[in-house]
Amino acid sequence: MKPIAAITKVDQVRQAILELIFSGTLLPGQRLVEARLAHELGVAQATINLALQILDDQGIVTKILNRSTNVSRYTASEIENLFSVRLILEPAAAAAASRKLTREGREALERHVDGMKRAAVAADLPRFCLADYNFHQELYRMTENPVLVQACQAIAVAPFAYILCGTPSALPTDYASLAEDHQQVIDALCAGPETAERIVRARIADWRLHSVRVLESIDENEKTYACL
Repeated sequence: MKPIAAITKVDQVRQAILELIFSGTLLPGQRLVEARLAHELGVAQATINLALQILDDQGIVTKILNRSTNVSRYTASEIENLFSVRLILEPAAAAAASRKLTREGREALERHVDGMKRAAVAADLPRFCLADYNFHQELYRMTENPVLVQACQAIAVAPFAYILCGTPSALPTDYASLAEDHQQVIDALCAGPETAERIVRARIADWRLHSVRVLESIDENEKTYACL
């Protein structure tokens, strides 16, 4: 077995903040106080600032210069815009990653899918989302195209942006099935660029439709409740 590569302290902090967001400990729109996070996570404030800058670049938090940093909040229409761009970028990234695929790269993706499967069985949504996030980050890196990686990073929030809509509960879905969809993506990468591009586009289109329908349903229910 090959050792798992160590991650930097900034990456550890970034993932810790992501877990707080995915678990609902940090809510959409909530202000993040760097000094408090530094104290709670036991790191320097400069490390927090670097982690938050990466999350800002990915649309997960929003930094307002010289004012504050807040957890991002998305509307259903904004999620629709994210997916419109994702449908262009991520299939292209999958094709590029397929061309560069190595055994080590495939194994790294499979570790993330295994994490998703275990989290699905345990009904652990935060851990599922973190594994999902890391899967896509790995896929982007595998392209070895800095411009494409940067473009994909800008819509990195898309797979779990529904959490940042302020909905009262997790988006209803079969997370075990969603994990299997990611395994299909790995199989498609192994099959070649054209297959990878086609399968990823289909999976994103399906999730986009599911997300929009459910969020619209939640929005309508909230409107009905408000009128009662």
